Amino acid sequence: MSYRLGVAIVAVLALGVTRPAHAQNGSSNRIEGIVFDSVHARPLANAHVVAAGTAAQSEVRREATSDSTGRYRIDSLPSGHYIVGFESPLLDSLEVGLSPREANLASGRSATLDLALPSAAKLRSAVCFGATLPPGTGVIIGHVVSAETESPLAGVTIAMEWRDLGVDRKTLRPINRQWSDSVVTDRDGWYRMCGVATGAWVSMQVQQDRRTGAVLRTRVDDTLGIAIRHLSLAGASSRSAGTTADDPASVPRSGTATLRGVVRGPGDAPVAGAEVHVRDTGAETRTDTAGAFTLGALPAGTQQLEVRRVGYAVVEIPVDLRSGATITHDVVLRRIVNLDSVLVVASRPKYPDFYQHQTVAAGFGLFLGPEAIAREHVSRTSDILEKRPGFRVQQQGYHTVVLSTREATYCPATIIIDGIVVRSSVGPSIDDVHPAEIGAMEIYRGGEENFAPAEYHIGKCGGVVIWTKR
Repeated sequence: MSYRLGVAIVAVLALGVTRPAHAQNGSSNRIEGIVFDSVHARPLANAHVVAAGTAAQSEVRREATSDSTGRYRIDSLPSGHYIVGFESPLLDSLEVGLSPREANLASGRSATLDLALPSAAKLRSAVCFGATLPPGTGVIIGHVVSAETESPLAGVTIAMEWRDLGVDRKTLRPINRQWSDSVVTDRDGWYRMCGVATGAWVSMQVQQDRRTGAVLRTRVDDTLGIAIRHLSLAGASSRSAGTTADDPASVPRSGTATLRGVVRGPGDAPVAGAEVHVRDTGAETRTDTAGAFTLGALPAGTQQLEVRRVGYAVVEIPVDLRSGATITHDVVLRRIVNLDSVLVVASRPKYPDFYQHQTVAAGFGLFLGPEAIAREHVSRTSDILEKRPGFRVQQQGYHTVVLSTREATYCPATIIIDGIVVRSSVGPSIDDVHPAEIGAMEIYRGGEENFAPAEYHIGKCGGVVIWTKR
């Protein structure tokens, strides 16, 4: 690649140590050691280690792959000077270069070099050019190309929004902050957004010349603190920015791309009957007995693929599609573990307001507890509302707006998360909270007969009250 982060990190845990070898042949020297994953504090298996000779041995190149314990060994090396390094898919994705180690092999000698991935903190610092990120924050990095030409897109805006949910350790009050920011790609099409909350779902969208790509979601891992999201934008299938529900551009996206693949479960077994859907399009199908699926008439560019099947966790992944081309993308589903029934002798309700309202307003609202929400098997909270009468879900940029259909004109429903009303410039964004993070939910349809609890101030447009597990 033409782009390379201007930071080199020495990936070494221990200094090289030379020691006698049993073999005394000048061409039977060796270099050995352990490759360690400092991010996850464990040996790094399947690392590609390379030893390259210099000076008189410049034509010598030997390779090895680390085993399950992270050990590698390179034999049959002539005496001389070598540089040693290793390759990693993570480092390649981040475009981070590592400084190689050096080893001098005399006749009948060996060298021990223990190599390592840099720590998560050093990787984040390298990606963000030495910036110190606050605790609980990370970075999203990626490359943006044209779906038509595969050429890098410079000057493209990546708009992002996320919600910081938590509890203040001093006051024990819930924290509910909404953040939005944007970043522009450089001349090589690369972007980075530093300071994104880890563990939060981030909505992101490519924007160029008032054209927008699909709304995608990603999450910054708490351990690594880095999310890699490469994107592509197709001008022909993107939408104009600022469209509304009444605009022609608000209809489902379509195009000439085709997506096919196989859905598998544990042990590579095919999963039949799984629902396969590309977000914001009219394309959906179910897998056949072999787990295979095919979706046609899809828009080009990076799109969001969703796969769900009862008994499995919902999978939501980005796929890069191209006009007139068939792309293959297989999916692996993970089984949901159902625990045996547990007898609870006594407990205090975790969401007291929810259970109180469930008693007082029974019959006037819909109350979903933890078990009921788990049975929904959805990847977005708005999917729960789409299944209920009286509501319509609309995507406005990277915001998801819930509208009431009880009034003559659609009006935005009130969204309350942990007692705090969620609002933004274009309306509440309910998908800022993932279904897995919801402990309880109250749904009130509104209309002329509105029996929602008075403290919520929910009007005729109805509302949704969410209690998170945090």
